[in-house]
Amino acid sequence: MADFSNSIAVLRRWSSFSATEPFPADFAAWKQNNSSKFFELAASDPELVSLLSGSAPAGLVADALQGSLSPTPKTKEQRRDEAKAAEVKQLIEANPYKSRNLTQAMRLEELDPAAAKRLRTEAGVQTPKERNEAAAAKQQAHELAFQKNLAAGIAKQQAQMLQAAQMGS
Repeated sequence: MADFSNSIAVLRRWSSFSATEPFPADFAAWKQNNSSKFFELAASDPELVSLLSGSAPAGLVADALQGSLSPTPKTKEQRRDEAKAAEVKQLIEANPYKSRNLTQAMRLEELDPAAAKRLRTEAGVQTPKERNEAAAAKQQAHELAFQKNLAAGIAKQQAQMLQAAQMGS
């Protein structure tokens, strides 16, 4: 396991968690002796916990060793937004409208309605509301065309009557 006692970002994160407690040389022993503090740390900074427990992904370890790890942990909102973005990306790649996965389609509709609509359009799938709106628009266009034809027919008839009246005079 990597030694993070020289990583400024890791030390800053530990300091923001516990300004008075020294950085643990043996995180496993610290965890065993401080279970309530461990759960508090796990909730507030899961990245730091994964680094110190040896379960961090290689990219996170590299960031810590390279010095590019943020000295402040992500907020719960940031982690939630990142998780949401990752789930949306996964759902878009799976394209639930082409695979006809209703559960995934409903989840995408909930998380990102705009992306869901774009994928539905590409797949030629419409929601009942969209079908009704399309039918109403088609009906309205039909009625408008009918009214135009009727108006054109009346205008033509009036022109013919005017022409006949002028010829008769």
